[in-house]
Amino acid sequence: MPMTPAPTKASDSPEIAFIPNDEFESIADEDLSGSKVSFYVDEETCSGSLDQNSVASSMLNALQSSRLLTFEGEQLLFKKLNFLRFRANAIQMSLPSSKPAKRKLQEIERLLTDAEEVREALAEANLRLVASIAGKLAKSREEFDEFFAEGSRILLYAIDKFDFARGYRFSTYATHSVQRHLYRVINRRRKRAERECSREPELMMSEVSASPEDDRIDAKEMQDAAAAVISRIEEALDERESFIVRGRFGLDGSGKGKTFSALGEQLGLSKERVRQLCQRGLEKLGEIARPYETLFSTT
Repeated sequence: MPMTPAPTKASDSPEIAFIPNDEFESIADEDLSGSKVSFYVDEETCSGSLDQNSVASSMLNALQSSRLLTFEGEQLLFKKLNFLRFRANAIQMSLPSSKPAKRKLQEIERLLTDAEEVREALAEANLRLVASIAGKLAKSREEFDEFFAEGSRILLYAIDKFDFARGYRFSTYATHSVQRHLYRVINRRRKRAERECSREPELMMSEVSASPEDDRIDAKEMQDAAAAVISRIEEALDERESFIVRGRFGLDGSGKGKTFSALGEQLGLSKERVRQLCQRGLEKLGEIARPYETLFSTT
């Protein structure tokens, strides 16, 4: 049966993740307006050097024009991102057990929307870094596209985990995170290629194509892998994310996927907020699916 969302309760509402800071209790939104802060490096000082021999040099040149954040601007944006999430979480944790005030729900929605805009600004300011790392590791344009997409996803994860109060530049933290992930991607591809190469002599010895039984075995393996991922939805996702992902892909017993608008009406959320929660849930499930990545990509 489709799950009916339970009323929001202060005791069981999922917490909104943020990096805590001692200043959050004593500041207000206007303190983070940034009216006296120079957010971006002057264009004349950010000419930087990109690897012109890279197979993706054309894209890197296009990203050359992206605006780099100053340290002061970067610090303020990270502070604002986590402060907005801190405020949203504080309101959510104080919601009554039944019939939460619509005004408070709207305020949570506003704070999270503003936080997402700040997150996107931080990501855009660091796309050149991701492109540079991907360009150095890629051996073809197709490989660069894959690495850039993977690196951009990890960049968002790094933004969520970065503690600005430690006083380091985000680029140092992001470089380590993106490089480590891409090295893992390269290593997985290498192992997959080695397995495929080891099978070539065996395949060359046989002129008989795979039998229907072989196809059934592959299909069974795929079904088992998918079932293993789906079975951990409740473990990996919070209640809202689980409800949205199941409803979106027809895993709620209906067998038919729902639109973001329809799910939003059921949860009392905007279409955009439902989309954001769905994306966040899928990112979490992506981590669970990693052990089956080779199977999913080759079946």
